[in-house]
Amino acid sequence: MRVERLELKNFRNYAYQSIEFGDSINILYGENAQGKTNVLEALYITATGKSQRTSNYQEMVRTGCEGFEISLRAVSGERISQVDIRYSREKGKYAEVNGIRRDRISDILGTLNMIFFSPETLDIVKGSPQQRRKFLDILLCQVSKNYLYSLQQYNQLVKNKSLALKKGRNERKYDEIIPIWNANMAKHGGRIAYIRDRTIKRLNQYMKEEIRRISRQREESDLIYRTFTDCINDADEAYYAEKLEIRMREGMNKEKELGQCLYGPHRDDVEILLNGMNSRHYCSQGQQRSLALALVLSELKWIEEIRGDTPVLLLDDVMSELDQSRQEYLMKGLSGIQTIITTTDDHIMGHGLFEKADRYRVISGTVTRMI
Repeated sequence: MRVERLELKNFRNYAYQSIEFGDSINILYGENAQGKTNVLEALYITATGKSQRTSNYQEMVRTGCEGFEISLRAVSGERISQVDIRYSREKGKYAEVNGIRRDRISDILGTLNMIFFSPETLDIVKGSPQQRRKFLDILLCQVSKNYLYSLQQYNQLVKNKSLALKKGRNERKYDEIIPIWNANMAKHGGRIAYIRDRTIKRLNQYMKEEIRRISRQREESDLIYRTFTDCINDADEAYYAEKLEIRMREGMNKEKELGQCLYGPHRDDVEILLNGMNSRHYCSQGQQRSLALALVLSELKWIEEIRGDTPVLLLDDVMSELDQSRQEYLMKGLSGIQTIITTTDDHIMGHGLFEKADRYRVISGTVTRMI
């Protein structure tokens, strides 16, 4: 896949901007706070419906304006995709794909595939379980409508049940409805766990290869999926659904006592190990960066395997976070992948693949292609 053109109207610090991207490496360079990351944010919204920076669309409206528009044209083989995102204070947000209005912003998921890599990506390695679940959800929602649907249903069930558990200590009417919710939670939660387990196993294979190359065969990585039951190799979706339903039934009294949903994929984690040690606690910053880099490159390969198409890679000021050897390794991995990079350091454009990159100067909400 490749992005041909992006148009912004009243988005962040852009009054109006049209950008036509090259097929390979694209570099947006300029001083801080000029609008480079805003371009990547807009691209990412067209793929996921969400900003990597905020959940509030109002924050992305240009000062003094009532709303914004983002339009993107992308090509994959012979297929052309046009995605339009519009937001106004009065009407809210909505999306169109190839001129057809979608009821929900999440309906655009799967139209485009993009991966965002920034210094904050390190939080997947060293941060909380919630950040790793979010990483998995964004990845899987882009490639699986079944996963997206089950995740939406499951999250609503958890919300309803959590409220009922808090009230249920004094209101017996919830005693009959909670088992019904549990059955539906087991169905959707089982599917989520099954898909996550299969995905982690495949990502693990790719990541092992990447870490070995980055470390020159000196280090070994592992991804381990932690959920509400043991993960076995031949487990199917029904296995996880059954295990979750049993777990919730046996733990019903404890959930009522604490007023919380204690069991299910909303409490999952993915352990990222390096040389058998948990990367959150025992890895140096350089090793954590290697793991984050390997994970992003593994995502690229996994999406290509699943979709038969290479996603677009968005790199937000990551070169400053990588030493020379990791920069060179990343550059090798970018061959054949449309990549859009932001940087304050225009010196990188004199190295390797970047010498032939398409270059764009960003100054105060204006992007100029440099010839």
